[in-house]
Amino acid sequence: FKEGPGGVDYNNRQAFSYHVYCINVTKQGDQNSDVVCDIDDALLISLRYEEAKKKKFGGMMLTEFGAVSNSTEGIKEISRITGLADAFLQSWSYWQFKQYQDLTTAQRPTTTESFYNEVGELEINKVRALSRSYAQAIAGDPINMLFEPATSRFQLVFNVKTDIHQPTIIYINEDLNYPYGNDINVSPVNSLTWTCTSRNYYEFLPVASTKNGTTITILITPKTLHWFYQFCNWFKMQICFWRK
Repeated sequence: FKEGPGGVDYNNRQAFSYHVYCINVTKQGDQNSDVVCDIDDALLISLRYEEAKKKKFGGMMLTEFGAVSNSTEGIKEISRITGLADAFLQSWSYWQFKQYQDLTTAQRPTTTESFYNEVGELEINKVRALSRSYAQAIAGDPINMLFEPATSRFQLVFNVKTDIHQPTIIYINEDLNYPYGNDINVSPVNSLTWTCTSRNYYEFLPVASTKNGTTITILITPKTLHWFYQFCNWFKMQICFWRK
């Protein structure tokens, strides 16, 4: 294809859809080699990115990936691909919510691809891996977006456009990633104001003195539980253990 189905005139309302899967996997869809999947996943996304840019498809979205089990290796592959998607500023959607007797599925058992196992239990490791902080809307030109699953540290860097009067919107999952609250830091200091508009959502707006084109960094990090409460939780666990 040289352009999208609607032509160049439709590039503001059409997107190039693509899939990413590592070629070296088990029958459950999990990676066999970190090295191979590191190279394969990065190469696939970068090639699709360059193709879309060269052919001027308009937007682009990673519409399918994953199809892995709830194992440590499966979660690593989810984090690898979502991290690459962030690096290329790509929207994404996971392969499958539930199995629903899908004839196209390749893994065995087929439920390894979905959010639920064979007895209908939610696979929370997958949910946690896919529940990443991200910017839903950016009032400017994005430069970089990064989420670290191990620490829940989120960073967005963008050049603000002060003639855009809608806010920058960031989603976070408070229950899974920020159970004790979160801290927000903006650089340059006092360049933005922000409000929590509803649970898990923050909106950011530039102040009057912020100049158009200013490079702004938003950093969101989790609060840590005070050592006293950490000790109390540990003590409760010890009591429960010895009672058993």
